[in-house]
Amino acid sequence: MWRIWMVMDPRKVIIVGGVLVAAIVATNHFVQLSTKYSCWLDGKGSGSCLVQKAPASASNVQHNAPLPN
Repeated sequence: MWRIWMVMDPRKVIIVGGVLVAAIVATNHFVQLSTKYSCWLDGKGSGSCLVQKAPASASNVQHNAPLPN
């Protein structure tokens, strides 16, 4: 293992590794922020852009009703 560090400078390896990890993390964050599930940039709060108001006629519908036999 020590022969590898004789070929490569440890400081450069650590810096390049840190830059690579930071690039992966930034890419991951930007991908997640570009989805329809993150609407906090609109000022509506977390997940509030996904909430749709039900019509008044659908207010008496029973959800999660048992299946008929």
